Amino acid sequence: MARRVLGTMIVYGFPRARLDDELDLAEWIGASVLEILPLWNTLPDPSLLQAKVAGRGLAIHSAHGCWGGESIRAGRVDLGSLDPSTHRDSVDDLKRCVDWLETAGGAKLVVHPGGLSDSADRDARRDALARGLLAVADHAEGTGVVVCVENMPPGVFPGSRTEDLARILHDLNHPRLALAIDTGHAHITTNPATETLAARGLLATTHVHDNDGRQDSHQPPGLGSIDWPAWFQSLDAIDYQGPIILECIRKIREDRSRYRPEILDPFVDRRAAPRS
Repeated sequence: MARRVLGTMIVYGFPRARLDDELDLAEWIGASVLEILPLWNTLPDPSLLQAKVAGRGLAIHSAHGCWGGESIRAGRVDLGSLDPSTHRDSVDDLKRCVDWLETAGGAKLVVHPGGLSDSADRDARRDALARGLLAVADHAEGTGVVVCVENMPPGVFPGSRTEDLARILHDLNHPRLALAIDTGHAHITTNPATETLAARGLLATTHVHDNDGRQDSHQPPGLGSIDWPAWFQSLDAIDYQGPIILECIRKIREDRSRYRPEILDPFVDRRAAPRS
């Protein structure tokens, strides 16, 4: 079974979460690479971030793009929106995310395919999503950024099933588009292995956290009911070589004893924490 680099999401620009503290926690976890969740409405300085991260010997892998009310200028970000102004503003905000991430030195921008929606609108929302993704991907041409569409919990049409997103990306056939697998969302929808196998060669990054199969609680691995060996077998089956990005930093920040490194240690390479 292949071993993969461990990473974690950290936040940046939030008043109650100092960047140095977030980087300390990432080092303690054993991460080598980072996904950044900026406070998008303040557009915190990406060059300062890049310098701070490099100074720790870490690397920026990805950023979580705007979604819902977590926006830059849009009232709400929803790439599947059927409202023309909302759709236009969503695309524009995600283009700004691409530009920000390029300056920060990251490579993968994770985006949501939309929010909770009516299944009767699936076809119309699919068309809107495809148009939005194409516009953002075209904007990313000439950069090092790949736009990665994340699978969602149940109730997003399309977006809850990876197979639906994979079909859209196959149809668009754009080199700047890929998929992101969220293990917690997948565990509520079907299971992480099934959703990962549906991504095949389109998988470019991950969001890794645990839950009980009912609530998207973003628990550290081992505090839910995900079958982790089965998931890593599915990653091997599609030859995924990218990092394992933890998306449970808030729970670990609140209580470090919740982090159980032994759960993922058989499958990942953790970076040794620096000596204090």
